[in-house]
Amino acid sequence: MRYKFESLNTLAAIFGSIEDPRDNRGKRHKLLDIFILTVFGLLWGHTDFTNMALDLKFHEAYFSELLGLANGIPSHDTFSAAFSVIHPAEFLECFIQWIADLTRPQGKHVAIDGKAVRAACEKVYRKKVPILINALMVNTGICIGQLKVEAKTNEIKGIPDLLGWLDLEGAVVTTDAIGCQKDIVKLFLSKGADFVLPVKDNQSNLHKDIQLEMDTIIAEQRLEASRAKEYAEKGIEIATPFTDQLGVYQEFNQGHSRIEHRTYYIWNDASCVFKGEWPDVAAVGMAVRKRLEIHRGEDGEILNEKPSVETETYIISRKMNVEEFACFSRHHWAIENSLHWVLDDALREDRCTARKGHATENLGLMRKIVYNLLKLDDAVQGMSVRATQVYYSNNPDAVCRLIFEVVPGAKK
Repeated sequence: MRYKFESLNTLAAIFGSIEDPRDNRGKRHKLLDIFILTVFGLLWGHTDFTNMALDLKFHEAYFSELLGLANGIPSHDTFSAAFSVIHPAEFLECFIQWIADLTRPQGKHVAIDGKAVRAACEKVYRKKVPILINALMVNTGICIGQLKVEAKTNEIKGIPDLLGWLDLEGAVVTTDAIGCQKDIVKLFLSKGADFVLPVKDNQSNLHKDIQLEMDTIIAEQRLEASRAKEYAEKGIEIATPFTDQLGVYQEFNQGHSRIEHRTYYIWNDASCVFKGEWPDVAAVGMAVRKRLEIHRGEDGEILNEKPSVETETYIISRKMNVEEFACFSRHHWAIENSLHWVLDDALREDRCTARKGHATENLGLMRKIVYNLLKLDDAVQGMSVRATQVYYSNNPDAVCRLIFEVVPGAKK
């Protein structure tokens, strides 16, 4: 082999520590070589093992020199069989060991959300769609964990299981409304993390209590502000406790035939929350999102306008200013707009049919590794995903650098 493992936190070293569960009889390819070749194939833009193996075969001389392949490039069946039998818990542990050296959660925002892998459902047997619960470090765009559950109804169970793997000390965690559960809240705090969680119909009484409290406070604040203005015109200053304590922040966005106005409110008092059930809630918040979608004809004439209003309440584990709350609320969706979009659009995760054994989970984790490499490699920052695939396919040594050396972005 051309490369040696000079550092313990390289991808090659991590891959090399994973136990090979395959039967030694008839085994012709090292598991480490299969991992390394898969990273090359995914970075080159391949989303299935058939075309990946074919393209790798065209570069067999390069890989024989790099890895010392005694039996050439593995077949697509060999790739599939290997990823179906690797123990996912061991693979996840190695992934988290690798990522722990690249990023720290202290003071960071961690978003957790589930994503379906629809093509991996065996419809002929009416099996349920597998869900991958993902954790994203929003500040850096790095995926720090993944766990598989079998159906959307089990996502509640999957979040605590994933939390057991993650280092969340000092982080602020957000989920969608399904994560607003008493047991999950306790787990966040036991991991040393704070939370900002939306409350919807799954906690209907809590949602109604918070909305009633916030609506009352907002009405009182507006009345108070109006009264204070009247007195100010007479040269008299009055106390404004609601105005002083209620945090209000507004954002306005326009583009793609849509106008959106968002107003965030925070009240650093949780007296409206029943402490017997939610003892760790320190503040409550509310986000009001008003959207106007404009539909135009071919000549640009407005055909119709569709306004909508969405109100979402939140429970928060520590006091914070309203701008900070707005940031956590808005940026939670980075996990959809960044991670999940790239996984589906560039890496075709939703079209992956691999389902035998542990293949869905293991290949999902391989895609997370490739996603992180795209985020960490300084050489491809600012490029489109397609441009990075062209770059890596024409510069295989650049891929070697990511596998056998410390990732450049990790040094920052």
